[in-house]
This record gives sequence, structure tokens and C-alpha cells, in this order.
Amino acid sequence: MDTVFTVTLPFFALIGCGYAAARLRAFPEAGIPGLNVFVWYFALPALVFRALALRPLAEILDMPYIAAWAIGGWAVYIVTATLARLLFKLPLGAALLQGQGAELSNIGYMGLPMLIALFGEQATVPAVLAMLTDMVLVQTPTMALLEVARSRDGHPLSTAWKVIKGFATNPLVLAVVAGGAVAAFRIELPAPVNAFTELLGRAAGPCALFAIGAKLAGQPIAHRFGEVALMAAGKLVLHPLAILATMALTFGLEAERTTIAVLAAALPIGGNVFVVAQSFGIYAARSSTAILVSTAVAVVTFSVLAGLLAP
Repeated sequence: MDTVFTVTLPFFALIGCGYAAARLRAFPEAGIPGLNVFVWYFALPALVFRALALRPLAEILDMPYIAAWAIGGWAVYIVTATLARLLFKLPLGAALLQGQGAELSNIGYMGLPMLIALFGEQATVPAVLAMLTDMVLVQTPTMALLEVARSRDGHPLSTAWKVIKGFATNPLVLAVVAGGAVAAFRIELPAPVNAFTELLGRAAGPCALFAIGAKLAGQPIAHRFGEVALMAAGKLVLHPLAILATMALTFGLEAERTTIAVLAAALPIGGNVFVVAQSFGIYAARSSTAILVSTAVAVVTFSVLAGLLAP
């Protein structure tokens, strides 16, 4: 357990550094978008590309794993959204964001570097597969449903085109496609490309975690903490349990991938929930509060779970 805390606590400390820097105005709010651009368009794609390019294709195309993650995630999504409607009488759009928040892990910015630190490079593929499954099978339908909830007489073709275009131009999706192609054709990375992507990928973790903290410092705080607690509990408790059930009990996947998936599900709520909420003008304040609360609580819950499960 002490060894795991030695690995995980520095990651959360980096988030704290970003938070403190932003609160003390040592790191200006105007600098956050630039840091996010570096992480999202350069460092994370390099990390993902290199990890996939150096793996066998059969390891990447793990359909039972993808199915188990999707089924477990949607079970949590539906349960949380339904409870939000019943307990708090939320409108459809807010309930959808409750469900998405309970399912969507912060894998890209927090999970990838932390899981790699715990398990080594072999954690990259299952983490990326979980993130892509969320993007395709959870976030995309959610955005479409939010469009329907916002304007029932809107143009479905226009909505579908926006969703498809956004997915096709996502830098992480492009990195997955490129890395998968290199793996499929068994292309050996030239030494300069290998060295460049390794150097750039190493910057993803520290910069992403610092950016998370800086972003959280500027998020609005909402009231009605019952709704916040439901979303955070769904993410930190229900989601890991559901993924454990689908991975281990239903699909019988091998132990290490199951462990990585459970820990990925135990991560705090991903920042994309707030971005979507703000874009649609629905539930933004409480979504940001839930992200902040789940991140603070995960300092303990994730570290303890990692101590129980990680090698």
C-alpha cells in the first residue's frame, strides 16, 4: 500500500500544484487554453500513437474488453440518470449529464499517466480502448440526445454531421488510427520518430495533471449537493463495481486487464462533462462541482483501491 501511495500521491499533488497556481494567480487563466492545446493536440496523441504502434494488432482489437466496458458503463449511466429523474425531478438534459458524469472517467488527462506508472506500458492499450469506447458509444449518443432534448424540431442530419466531424477530427482518434495502422502493417518506427514520440509523450502526464488543477480552480461552485453527490458516487463507486462485474463475471477477461479497467472506472469524472454541459447551457455549475468533488475524494478512494488491486 505504501508503494502505491508513493506512485499515486505525486499525481494528485501535481493537480494540487495547478490548482494552487491558478488560485494564487501565479498561473494566469489565459494560459490554461495554451497548456490544454499542447496536451490535447501534441503530448497525448504522441503517447497514444507510440503505445499502439509498438503493440501487436491482436492486443488492440480486444472486442470482449470493449463490450464489457460499454455494457458496464451504460448500466451505470442508465441507473444514475433514472435516479436523478426520480429523486430530483431533473429535466431530461440534466439527467443525461448526470448519467454521463457517472460513467465518464478522466482517462486521457489523469488515467493514462497514472495507470502507466502503476502497470507499465501494457496499461496503455486497455486505457485507450476504454477512452475510445466512451467517445464512440457514450459521448456521441449523449450529444445527439442532448440535441434532441434541446430542440425536438431540429435537423437530425445537421446534428449527426457535427458529431461525426468532431469525432473524425479528434486528435486522439487520429493517433489511434495512425498507431493501429503501424501495428497492422508491422512497420518498425524509425529511431528519430520513436525518440520524438517518447520524449513528447512523457510530457503528457505532468502537463495534463497541472492543467486539470488549474482548470478546477476556476470552476463555479453550485448548491444542491445531493445531485453532486449522486454523480460523484456513481462515478467512484457504481462504475468500478459495474466494470468489475462485466469484466470478471460476464466476460471472464484476464486478471491484469480487468484490474486496469476497474481502476480506470474508479477515476474521477472527466472534464468533458463540464465542456458538454457548458456548450449546451445545461447543468454546467453542478457538473463542475461534481468534477471537483470527485477529484478530491479520488485522492483517497483511488489510492486505496490501487493499493488493493495493483501489483
